[in-house]
Amino acid sequence: MKHRLHWRSRLALACTGVVTFGLFRLLMMAPGFTETIYGRSIGPFFASLLSNISGIIPVSLAEILVVVFVVRQLSGVIKGFSEIRNDDRQFTNAILAGVLRLGADLGIVVTTFYLLWGFNYARPSLESRQQWDGSHAQVEELTRLAQEMINAANFEYVSITGSEDFGQPTIGPQHATLVEQLSTSWKFAEEILGLPRAALLGFGNPKRSWASVVLDYGQTSGFYFPWTGEANYNRGTPDVSTPQVIAHEMSHQRGFAREDEANFAGYLTASLSDESYPRYSAYVFAQRQLLSALSGYDTDHSRELVRQRLPGVQRDIRAANAYWQQFEGHASRTTRSMNNAYLRTNRVPGGILSYNRSVELLVGYARSRGGRLINP
Repeated sequence: MKHRLHWRSRLALACTGVVTFGLFRLLMMAPGFTETIYGRSIGPFFASLLSNISGIIPVSLAEILVVVFVVRQLSGVIKGFSEIRNDDRQFTNAILAGVLRLGADLGIVVTTFYLLWGFNYARPSLESRQQWDGSHAQVEELTRLAQEMINAANFEYVSITGSEDFGQPTIGPQHATLVEQLSTSWKFAEEILGLPRAALLGFGNPKRSWASVVLDYGQTSGFYFPWTGEANYNRGTPDVSTPQVIAHEMSHQRGFAREDEANFAGYLTASLSDESYPRYSAYVFAQRQLLSALSGYDTDHSRELVRQRLPGVQRDIRAANAYWQQFEGHASRTTRSMNNAYLRTNRVPGGILSYNRSVELLVGYARSRGGRLINP
């Protein structure tokens, strides 16, 4: 039996992905142009539209589509080997057909990724858009901001639990309540961050991932799926981190592609909440970032500040660390390597280390507001 390769159409689709990636590299050299034609118009419109459509369905479409894609590839492999085994197809023909089919699928994936969201990586940085400068932070500056966050987290902890040590890790609000709280505070964050009008069409609510066990072993607290506009988060994420994590994924919906920017936007959104628990989560996140940076210059001073945490706050942080440490292993290292490769492919400075660069945004934001991270 003669099997057609459909090589023209499949090769064309594969080449479309290559051309789209090439266009992305060109746009990286013209961030201002990218901001005008994509960042403030096409990008947020697509993300908002997809998010609202997928938001109608309560479960994660992202996970369904990933399963469908994997099944499609596996079924193609199984079918090809079955045809070879039954002498219905030559080995070279089957391999070539499989390569062309995979290339076409990847071409579609790459093209739609950049058109729907990926070009956000070519936009100017948040620092340049907001004209903030968080570089060259001094030890005294990091110390002051870390102290502010420790005091703020201590205050919110007492407000939540009524004591300095509740005796067990704190428990945050239910999913629906937390999403409502963060959606409300995003309205204030959008004004500060200068989101384009096209991004203010609204977005679908974040969703809890059904594949949380997989995310656990990959030490991943959440992910954004550009093809559906969905913000997904790990159900197992420790409560002390959950509000900031959800707000982080919501920021990806709003066009913040770089991880440091999403971290900062997540902090800002949670910190602007009218409710104590999101603010507590934000302050714990920020102090950990600032103390990590400070420890690179003055380990003793950093440890001294850590000792100023209330026992209950320290308990929450230790519980969060212990949760992720139990999943440390080959799978988590592989996930980090893949994430690092993905970020470097999209020209994110430092790759996976960019998550920690949110310190510069925290410092820059504080400098723009008289040296404080919290409203007086």
